[in-house]
Amino acid sequence: MLIQKISSHASISRRALLATGASALSLAACRSSPPGPTFAALTYAHKGVFRLQVERIEIATDYMPPMRRPNIDHEAPVSPLETMQRWGRDRLQAVGSAEHFLRYVIRDASLKETSLPKTPGVRGALTTDQAERYDLSLSASIEIRQTRASFVDANVDARTTRFRTVKEGITLEERDRSIYELIEQGMNDIDAELERQLRTHLARYVVL
Repeated sequence: MLIQKISSHASISRRALLATGASALSLAACRSSPPGPTFAALTYAHKGVFRLQVERIEIATDYMPPMRRPNIDHEAPVSPLETMQRWGRDRLQAVGSAEHFLRYVIRDASLKETSLPKTPGVRGALTTDQAERYDLSLSASIEIRQTRASFVDANVDARTTRFRTVKEGITLEERDRSIYELIEQGMNDIDAELERQLRTHLARYVVL
């Protein structure tokens, strides 16, 4: 009986040791798994700064992310709103006149997700559908205001809307990459339009 009991204890110990080893290997695998991809912030200083004859630059935001679906601004790999704010810091610089100040106002920076209908039946099982649609809407204005009375002496606006669909079965990384590229393209639209408007309609405030 004593020998049998020792044998039984030895068997339990081996099983416990194997289970512990398996758990340790599993934990190590979790710890060593590569982190998810990170996406660089979108910046615009490399495109050049507009030096403007104003006392100061104010960056204002009329748009507040709802933080609930269908809006997914808060889930995007880069924030559309923060990217719009970054544009103002990167490309606008006050260099003078106390008679005016500049307000850069973000009107819209929304990103929405819509689930698309799937192909039904047997055909659907053989079809890779577009699963989601992402709609981006960006809008901003630049106002030159009088310092004393805050009256608007001049203003320009820029707006863009873009969308992209993604197919079913893609990875989270592929989804985020698609959204990142959508925001980048939309911001390129805003950047190009505001630059054109500054050079065309606000040229008298731009210091060469």
